[in-house]
Amino acid sequence: MMSYNDRFGFWFNPTFFIDARLYEIKLNSNSLKNQEAKLSISLSNTFTFMQQELIGRAYLGEGALDFKVYETELIFITDINTFKFSNIVNNKKIFSVFTELGFDSSKPIRSQEPNPLPDRKELDDIIFDAIGLTEEERKEVYWATAELVQNRLNKAKSV
Repeated sequence: MMSYNDRFGFWFNPTFFIDARLYEIKLNSNSLKNQEAKLSISLSNTFTFMQQELIGRAYLGEGALDFKVYETELIFITDINTFKFSNIVNNKKIFSVFTELGFDSSKPIRSQEPNPLPDRKELDDIIFDAIGLTEEERKEVYWATAELVQNRLNKAKSV
């Protein structure tokens, strides 16, 4: 998607038509053929969401985050060939980032302990393990992501 509010995700749906607001990912590598669904799952992790918040621009109404194709190319991704996804992750529903990470958006994020939903934690742990994050670094990704979204949305409400 080109624009985000407080809900992030990369959805796999081979029947959608692509336009200026909905992007398509094509895998060129022969080793990745027919793995688009796995890629969409792996991109729907909190580390990717944090990168989107840092790279994208929030100048749209109600604080929406705009994210262009050329910015998508800047996202760091890990090798999806090494991942084993469970049925929980394969069937994951995407909620508000605050619900996903277990934060109350009406309170300061740093005053709360991250408490991600079980399927969110399972997916994130696959990515966090792959990039070697410690428990404290994982918490920092959760805090930073939620703070970035909260600050963007609060700024839009104040204008």
